[in-house]
Amino acid sequence: MTDTRGHTADDSLVTVLGKVSLFSGLSRLQLVFLLGTTSRVVISAGDLFFDEGDAADSLYVFVAGEAVVEKKVLDNWRMLATLKPGQTVGEMAVVDRFPRSARVRAVKNCLAIKLNSDGLERSHEIAATVYRNIAGVITARLRAYTDTDDKRREKL
Repeated sequence: MTDTRGHTADDSLVTVLGKVSLFSGLSRLQLVFLLGTTSRVVISAGDLFFDEGDAADSLYVFVAGEAVVEKKVLDNWRMLATLKPGQTVGEMAVVDRFPRSARVRAVKNCLAIKLNSDGLERSHEIAATVYRNIAGVITARLRAYTDTDDKRREKL
């Protein structure tokens, strides 16, 4: 994993952030500020962004590549989701800082923006907006899981 800090507010990355639901409601100036608190992370295909059980305080915004979210079930890894550019992972970590509940493995070479809790909280206004949006994302995922689970139960 390569972690590059101190990058300038690259217009293309600001544009990427502006299209991500977690940052909905933020102005361009706020996005530039937020980008200044992040780092770029490059992960090679086959390598992990993080492993299940790792300490956690950051989320990732995928800029390029593809990765999978996997959960260990018994002795096997079960794929939960595929991540592509514009998607995010690790939102729970910036909220509760509990250990990672799954691992994320690069399927293709990836570029991501890493945002940790401390960087997010440098602006209370930005943090409030992002935390509200995280609640929406997590709620939507839970509803999708519950809807799928209900459909499975109907088939029983």
